[in-house]
Amino acid sequence: MEFKLTIPTDENGLAGRECPSCERYFKIKFGTGLKDPGPCHCPYCNHVAPHDYFLTKDQIKYAESHVLNYAEKYILNSLKKLETKPKRNQLISLEIKVKGRSTPIAYYSEKDLEQNVCCQNCTLEYAIYGKFGYCPDCGIHNSHEIFITNINLFKKMLKLSLSSEPEVSKKIIDNALEDSVSVFDGFCRSALKLKDSSHKISFQNLKAARKTLIKKYNFDIAEGINKNNWNKALLSFQKRHLMAHSLGIIDQEYINKTNSDQSLLGKQVEVTREEVEEITELLKKMAENLSVFVS
Repeated sequence: MEFKLTIPTDENGLAGRECPSCERYFKIKFGTGLKDPGPCHCPYCNHVAPHDYFLTKDQIKYAESHVLNYAEKYILNSLKKLETKPKRNQLISLEIKVKGRSTPIAYYSEKDLEQNVCCQNCTLEYAIYGKFGYCPDCGIHNSHEIFITNINLFKKMLKLSLSSEPEVSKKIIDNALEDSVSVFDGFCRSALKLKDSSHKISFQNLKAARKTLIKKYNFDIAEGINKNNWNKALLSFQKRHLMAHSLGIIDQEYINKTNSDQSLLGKQVEVTREEVEEITELLKKMAENLSVFVS
């Protein structure tokens, strides 16, 4: 007997998957992605196996309950045909009654995940925990794609500062700088793991990260960036450090590292919209360099 069953999806048409290796959960949308899909890639550990190896525990219980429900109903219905009632005026009379109910269906709902992604390489729609991962269909890592998406979003937000009140405008600009550096750090850490899973480089300290990459891998993340623009990037990172750790108040360390005038000590650091727009382009260039290096 062949039993066919459709696996339920969430409200967006995505079905859950569970990696047989790391056992982490993600979702994919069947019908998107490659026309002739091959094996499935785990977006977290990149374990590769046939799709039927990625069924979740809930899906297996759901399928098993359907099979049991169908089989038990069939058996119960067959047995009910043997039911008899006692006959009157008989010395010996038998009554057969069949009681019981089939196994209930183990319904479930898919879990909510943090990041919805549409792979730019194969168009698969999928969802994962965190930000970065491999495409379950084509296996391409999405870190650079997610980075660019976030940077473009920050640039759109910067445009809002043009029509906002001064205090709101400053907040938007400051947040755009902090968020740009944060997502750059996250991208670089994730991308470098593809090359070396043992690395411990923080990219929030841009100068130190560049030196470590050159020393350890003979790779310059600032390739194609002139000295003037590199110094601008370093300055922006120092400003971001102040905003993250001292509410944007200029301290002696900032003055020493940036060769700023001593009269700025104790004042609020200033960040302009143009400066943030410029740093995002420099971050995109460095991210592109790293993507090429790890590929």
